Order: sequence, then C-alpha cells, then structure tokens
Amino acid sequence: MAFLKHLKDEKLFLILVFLAFFLLVVKPQSISSLSNSVDWNTIITLTGLLIISTGIKVSNMLDKISRRALSRVKTEKGLSFFMIILSVVLAMFLTNDITLFIVVPLTLSLQSFLKNDIKKIIIFEALAVNVGSTLTPIGNPQNLLLWHLWGISFLEFMSQLLLLEVIMMAVLIAFSAIVFKKHELKMVKRKQSHVDRNLSIFSFAFLTSYVVLLELHVAKFTVVLFFIFYLLFYRKVLKEVDWFLLIIFILMFVDVHIFSQFGFVIKTVRAMNLHNSSHVFLLSLAFSQIASNVPAAIFASKFSKAYLAITYGVNIGGNGFVIGSLANIIALRMTKRKRIYMDFHRYSLIYFVITAFMGYILLKLFLK
Repeated sequence: MAFLKHLKDEKLFLILVFLAFFLLVVKPQSISSLSNSVDWNTIITLTGLLIISTGIKVSNMLDKISRRALSRVKTEKGLSFFMIILSVVLAMFLTNDITLFIVVPLTLSLQSFLKNDIKKIIIFEALAVNVGSTLTPIGNPQNLLLWHLWGISFLEFMSQLLLLEVIMMAVLIAFSAIVFKKHELKMVKRKQSHVDRNLSIFSFAFLTSYVVLLELHVAKFTVVLFFIFYLLFYRKVLKEVDWFLLIIFILMFVDVHIFSQFGFVIKTVRAMNLHNSSHVFLLSLAFSQIASNVPAAIFASKFSKAYLAITYGVNIGGNGFVIGSLANIIALRMTKRKRIYMDFHRYSLIYFVITAFMGYILLKLFLK
C-alpha cells in the first residue's frame, strides 16, 4: 500500500510509462533495440552520484556547513547570488549533474535553518548549471558528444561558446536581481543534528575520487564497490536513494528512441532546410523541449554537421520546459515540493524565450 501511495505521486514516471506502452503498441520494438537506445554510461554515472550524494545528505554534514555559511550571508539576494555563481563555476568543470548533487542538498540544508522560503533559489541553480556547463566541452553530456564530432580543440570550443555564455550569464544575473529581494535572512532556533563524521568523510572522499574517475572514463567500475560499501556499513543510505529517478531517465531514452523512428518525424526533419544554420538551431532548440537536450543533440547531429548551431540550440534548450535538461529534473525532484514544477516554469520559460531570441541573433551575427 505504501508503495502504491508513493507511486501515485510519481506523475512524471507514470506519464513516461504510459507513453512507452502507447508507442510500443503503435511501433513494436525488440528488447535489444530498446536496450541499445539507453545511454547506460549516463545511467551508471547517475547511479554513483545518487548513492554518494545521499550518503552526504544522511551524514548531516551539510547542516554544519550551512550554519557557517549563514553566518556570512545576511540577505536573500546575497545568498541567491552566491549560490548561483557557485553553481555556474562548478558546472563548467564538474558537469551540471554533479554540481547539482552538491549545491541542491546544501540549499535544502540552509532552508532548514531559515524562516525565509529560499527553495526558489534551487530553480535558479538549475538554470545556473545549464548556463555554466555551456562553456566547456566537459560541462555536460551534449557538449562532450558534439565536441568529439566537431573535432576542434578544448580552447577553440570555449572560444566558440564564450559570447553565448556571457549573454546567458548576464541575463541570469539580471533576472535574479529582479526576482530576489534584500530581505534579511531570519534564523530558526533548531537543535543541531547529529553529524556522522565517518559517513561524511567516506562520502566526500568517494565524491572527489568519483569526479576524477569520471574524467578518466573508468568510474563505472567503481559504482558496484560504492553500492557494496553502503550496503554493508550504511544500509540506511540505500533506502534513501531516489531509485525512481534512474527509471525515469531510462524511460526518457526509450520514449525518445521510439518517437524518433516514426516516418512523419523523419520526413518533417528532412523537409526542413538544414543547410541553413538558423533552421538547425531552431530544430535543436525545439527538440530539446520535447526530448531533453542530450537526445536532441544526438538527433540533430544525424541530419546536420552545423555543430555550432546545434550546440547553441541544445544548450539554450536545456531551459524552458523542465524536460529540456535532465539536470532540471534532478534539481526539482530533490526538493520534494509539489508546486516546484509549476514555479520552475514561471521563471524558466521567460528565461528561455529571452536567451533563445538573443542566441538566435548572436548566431546570425557569428556566422556572417
């Protein structure tokens, strides 16, 4: 009964399951085809991050860090700027997903010490990691894919994306300055939680080593070791892991794979003039809104080699609807707040429209 009650709250999961069944009835697929459609490296990477970040959360070390942080920041605006800039910088090098597994739990811990409702900051952290990860080839999965296909150097990739990064960052800071006010942060008197130092030390050490191993492309071999460690010594951590998130990601890959095989989809794309970079940009932008930006990058690169236009489109397309980036889903699910998806779209859609327009103009100028 408890499981069924929890399942009713997993609306995105239920929608994706229903869509998968519907698509499979219309266009049947083999098990091997469905399995090959899933980016298992992404799933394995996410599994490791989920387990480790849950270990950090359960240790309560973030509570201690939060108390110290709040002694230095006095207003909501100041706190929002600090968390947004931190998110942008970390996402450039740690990837957008890893950054969220650091900043969102920290923000939730900060919230537990405040009367102010600061969960809105998490919405802007989701936008911020999408912005920060745009600049570098290793900032997000779609950039890594396109960088390899593009065949240019690390620094040249950054130089091609620098102007877009500056514009997206400027719009985000201006938007934040309007939304967040200089309200004083009011502390809640709360008994300090017990900190499990050993769990926190192990979990932070695992996170640090995992980031390094991800860069060396050998991290997937360590996920089983992490799982066994927590299973033997901290089983409570595994009970707290958001396993539904992994299933949601798998379903997204499957649904997009089936959808992209329909004849009308392929004909529609081929009917577009993809020799025009503006059209490629708009295709990448639009497909990100219905399938997320990583599948959009894969899809667009099958039809065009205008990699700059694709990169612009899928990075800007990470904002807008929540499905635009898997990072958005990660951030919002961590809040466990029912209205957070509605609140997210109040800000993300405005930000998306502004940056999409400016990105389109910049692309036109850039290619002249």
